[in-house]
Amino acid sequence: MTARTKSEFVPMAIGIMAICFLLGAIGRFSYENFPNLVSPLSEEFGWTRGTIASIYSIGALITGLSGPVVGTLFDRLGPRNVYTFGLISGGTGLILASMSETIWHFYFCISLLVGFCSASCGNVTNSALASRWFREKLPLALAIIYSAMGIGSLLGLTTSQILISRYGWRQAEFVLGLIVLAMILLILFLPWQKLAAGRRGLVSPQKQDSTEPEIDWTMPKAMRTLAFWGLASVYCFTGACMFSVIIQAVTYLIEVGLPPVEASVSFGLTGLLIPVGMLSSGYLVNKLGLLPTAMGSYVITAAAVICLWSLESADNLWALYGFILFFGLSMGSRGPMVGALASRLFRGRNFGAIFGFISVGSGLGMAGGSYFSGLLFDLTGSYDVVFSFSLISLCIGAAPFILVPAMRKTT
Repeated sequence: MTARTKSEFVPMAIGIMAICFLLGAIGRFSYENFPNLVSPLSEEFGWTRGTIASIYSIGALITGLSGPVVGTLFDRLGPRNVYTFGLISGGTGLILASMSETIWHFYFCISLLVGFCSASCGNVTNSALASRWFREKLPLALAIIYSAMGIGSLLGLTTSQILISRYGWRQAEFVLGLIVLAMILLILFLPWQKLAAGRRGLVSPQKQDSTEPEIDWTMPKAMRTLAFWGLASVYCFTGACMFSVIIQAVTYLIEVGLPPVEASVSFGLTGLLIPVGMLSSGYLVNKLGLLPTAMGSYVITAAAVICLWSLESADNLWALYGFILFFGLSMGSRGPMVGALASRLFRGRNFGAIFGFISVGSGLGMAGGSYFSGLLFDLTGSYDVVFSFSLISLCIGAAPFILVPAMRKTT
């Protein structure tokens, strides 16, 4: 009679998931309300779409480039300090943004400060912390944690649009900043010594009878592998696809006839489906394997872009509902796959820093996608080029799952 396998979902591990989920949601909340500022900033300052998108894209770049810094700080100072630094940065940035008058003010407040908050409370920190408590169930745990981005995006978009409609964008940013700063109270009273210690007996996922020696991964060793660059490429080009849509979606929905609040809520509804998509992906990876699950998620994303592209008026409900459904189900679904793969391939004392460098690809993709989306629209005045760019980026982002052997074989 075989011994019953002990569940990894012990109370402390579940608590870790809840903390990571909440802080991940706050990180997205602080940053993903920005699409609602496109129209107000354009009206007040007369800036082009590309100029406004550059604030968002530089912020996304800083989020990605902060990954190595956040990962190193996590390895050296622990999660409590990383989360606290991030919340202070994000809350301060939003409050200062409410007083901003020039584009450089927004680059500092939103791009730099809020971008760093998004990194500190995001996937690098949460993945590094969760990997200390989960091994076999890490894909499912990360799927649950990463789904916070949907809740955070929905709350950020909805709350900010309501506040903007009633009080104006400056007051809205001020209130959002206070909400972010209030989360520091939670950080101060948690038992971080126990939380950061990890689950006792958690070791490398390599088989004990393996004849291959366990590798003490360092950054130079990781960077010499094809898997490292493959994971970074998935983040980069998939992010370019998704964020070329995100930065344009609310304004595009308004232009086809939806009222501003309804447009924000409609796009925000995609966030409600993100947990469903992520949890489904985590479950299907265990049942079907990584490659079929990944390819299925890319097909669903392509369907979302095509539905949005087909939306020519607010009355075209099938296209609107299709976009909400497919975009929500696939948004971020590759994140848990990349996080779990990275943890299994590069687990060790330097995992935080290694995964931080991998996440630079995400920042480059988010920045490039949002910036070139705005630039292409300014140059052509057409969304056709924007959506074409999105689909091409999506195809490139899917390629490493097929072409990189270590990614294809690791489940």
